[in-house]
Amino acid sequence: MAVFSPSATTFYSNITVYLQCYFLTIAYMLGTGILGLPVTLARAGFTPFLFMMTICLVAQIISIILITDAIQKLVYVQLHAEISLADNDPTNVKESYDGIPLAESSVTDESCFSDGDSAEERSLFSKTESSSDEMPAVNIFILAKVFLPKILSCASTMNFLFYFSVAGISYALAGSQAYAEVFHINSALTVTPFFCWLLNLLAVFGRKLVSPLVSVLTLFKGSLLLVAAIIAFVVGTTVHDRISNDFRYAGDTFMLVTVAVGGTYLTLPFLFTKIKYVEHEIRYLRISTTFGLITVYILEILWCWATLDVVPQIDPCSVSLSQTNNGTYCLPPDYTLQSAAENGEISTIPFTKVINSLYPQYSWVATIISLFIMVSITVSYLFNSTILCHTVEGVITSWWKESWNKCDFMEIKCQNVTSSLANIVFLSVIFIVAMFNPKSFLQVVEKLMSFGLNFGLGFFISFIVWRCTSKKYRDLDVPLPLSKVQIHLQYIVIVFFMTASIYDIVVWISESV
Repeated sequence: MAVFSPSATTFYSNITVYLQCYFLTIAYMLGTGILGLPVTLARAGFTPFLFMMTICLVAQIISIILITDAIQKLVYVQLHAEISLADNDPTNVKESYDGIPLAESSVTDESCFSDGDSAEERSLFSKTESSSDEMPAVNIFILAKVFLPKILSCASTMNFLFYFSVAGISYALAGSQAYAEVFHINSALTVTPFFCWLLNLLAVFGRKLVSPLVSVLTLFKGSLLLVAAIIAFVVGTTVHDRISNDFRYAGDTFMLVTVAVGGTYLTLPFLFTKIKYVEHEIRYLRISTTFGLITVYILEILWCWATLDVVPQIDPCSVSLSQTNNGTYCLPPDYTLQSAAENGEISTIPFTKVINSLYPQYSWVATIISLFIMVSITVSYLFNSTILCHTVEGVITSWWKESWNKCDFMEIKCQNVTSSLANIVFLSVIFIVAMFNPKSFLQVVEKLMSFGLNFGLGFFISFIVWRCTSKKYRDLDVPLPLSKVQIHLQYIVIVFFMTASIYDIVVWISESV
């Protein structure tokens, strides 16, 4: 008879939670890379791209380990209100860390209620005191507020809200384009209002449905991508497009590579709300997130390889067909990756053109790929909007606590309404920009998203990690502490992502001159 350890038993009982975290990680990242990466390989080719992707993957895995520790220490601060982090003497943390939202700040005093109060009122106020293994409220805003100086905390919040907004714009642009392609609609602008607002309303008012829905759709879109990639390789064996590699142009892929396998650190605070504050659950969450990142890495490499095997990079006459005598065939000039990059097109457009032109019998493959892109962008936009709303609500809640009366039921309702209105305002900005800027997908993704993501991780998150590994916070009794080796890995993250941020600025300046 098999005997399972308690941690193994807990793992199997919570496997749906870890699977959700795995699929949510994939859902957030798998979209932008699939759309934009192959188009940036026109001059660089496959080998430089693979080199850059691998380096970025390692840096992202290290960042997952470090940010997991930072979030644990954030939770520790909230759960241990009677421990002074300065000198380990019993004092009031609220005095040392004024303004930090603590788990104990939730209302538990029955004097706030009367016998006539409704169950709804009590459910809004009355929360059982957090036990040592329960997870208090965690979001990227609180993380910055606890560990950053006030000015940097405000700047960090603005940066992350900026990134979520820009990511939403890029997904709105790409999603509208993908739906227009699948349903043969002439103008993508016709699709944009329906695409944006159906998902916006679900993110604001249907939060409980998002995680299971995104998980199911992610499994579906992953299966579609695998089928499409396999068929693309089959087609590629007969097309024989010559792939040229040039490390001099490796920088062409650098900005979008950091976006394609980046952003995991923005999802971790949201995913932490799904587990308990115990070692094995935090460890399994970290493993699930890392495996999700590796899965995205593999899928994006397969898709880029398959695209390069079919679509010419620069020369439309570089294609060789098995059935031609001289082995060469010239495609129209707009059937190349370089043309797609210049016109701001996503990678499925030149791929579909080549398939329909050379192998109409495989036109159904192009349909599968277009369907994958449609589902992928839908999932990415929905989850990005959800995390944006989660962050905005953290900001509103923190500001509200400084002035509200926690025994006033109407104040609670006003806070909830204010949070919803703030979410709608941010989502409206995304919608308006997408309506007025429909042809700048690659420009938005490469420039704004890349800088916001890299600077956020290279500066703000690295500063938080540095504070968490400093003497003041280093020895906190968290469930899954860092080893000495892992602590020193933070410098790799700082150097890599600050270099990426500086590179973004240099590219902008060089293109503007």
